[in-house]
Amino acid sequence: MKRFIVWLFVAITCCSLPVMAQNDSVPFLYRSHLYLRSTINDTVNLNIVFDTGGSDIFGVDSVWLKHSNWIPKYFGKASMGSGDRRIIVPLVVDYTKMVIGNIEEYYNRVPVFKLRDVVDCHVDGIWGIKNIAEYPLEINYEKGYLKRYKTGKPNTEGYERMPIRYENDRIMLQVETVIGGTVIRGWYLMDTGAGGSVEFTSKTTSEYRLDTISSKRHFIDWSNYGLGNKKQEGIVKMMSDRIVLGNDTFIEKPVKYIPEGTGAFGDKPYLGIIGNDILSNYNMIVDAKNSVLYLRRFASDEAPTPTYDYSFRNRTDIGSGWIVSMLYRDGEAANAGMALGDTIKAVNGRPVSDYSWEEEHNLSDTPRQVLDIAGTDGQEKRIVLEAKLLW
Repeated sequence: MKRFIVWLFVAITCCSLPVMAQNDSVPFLYRSHLYLRSTINDTVNLNIVFDTGGSDIFGVDSVWLKHSNWIPKYFGKASMGSGDRRIIVPLVVDYTKMVIGNIEEYYNRVPVFKLRDVVDCHVDGIWGIKNIAEYPLEINYEKGYLKRYKTGKPNTEGYERMPIRYENDRIMLQVETVIGGTVIRGWYLMDTGAGGSVEFTSKTTSEYRLDTISSKRHFIDWSNYGLGNKKQEGIVKMMSDRIVLGNDTFIEKPVKYIPEGTGAFGDKPYLGIIGNDILSNYNMIVDAKNSVLYLRRFASDEAPTPTYDYSFRNRTDIGSGWIVSMLYRDGEAANAGMALGDTIKAVNGRPVSDYSWEEEHNLSDTPRQVLDIAGTDGQEKRIVLEAKLLW
């Protein structure tokens, strides 16, 4: 069997998903990423993330597969990544039918990732763009649905028309990012699998010497930032002057770069990726066949609110809590004794297993958190944090 190479980045979360609509639209729940219900071979249900940065890909999580009712007969291996970051993952080579609403696709290769190490316990699989050039695709963030127009034409009245590049099942947009007066203008990968605004490739980081630009910045440690990445990455978050997409300008949005990026952040034919912190302000129609994207802004800019300088992944599927996955160096949480890999057992006196997904998602909005934690050394500790403006 020929070697199958997969490139993929994703940083996502999870929830209970809405029921399918009756008008050929596919509902999704937006929580920094797009979550949909899917069915394999008409019998096995799973929750997937829609990732336009994942080229022609449908993959499942290894823990989910182990405990699901799907029992594939044939396996191979897939090679993912590049250089010394290449990893080998199992590959289901059964002919597999995957259905999302009125969208039906077939795959003879389904990679099996440790997806929940990057995401969390409620994500079962990931789906990228396949055959998007056949029909226009509407992504409606305002009302939360996808729609593939197999018949008829989408209504583009009131939408801005902008050119795109569609290559190898990837969509690239023309974007301008300005940081400390430095203009970084060109093609960016449209990535609904990314929750942030703009993240630069290592090539762009080097060519534009981002580490020398005068700007507010934070240094962050992040575990399992993406599939194929190192177990821990040092990431730099900077404050941009502005980000310009079409006729819209976003003022002072944080952007990120990884000094030694790989995969989606390596030496790529785009400057960086543009994620949901920007895209979710629009309803959009992708007409890849004619290399056009239609955008209609519906959300207004919001002022920054106090939050926390750490984050976690819910891994109650394999453990007893939420695993600390991101820390600002020299931030309040790190200085209070929190470490990557610690397990959060309770928040404000309530076990994390009692939190709904929505409550978990909204925790960053609470003004104060009392965290009961089991450290990586097995020692118990209590950390008290207050939400603050990080910029």
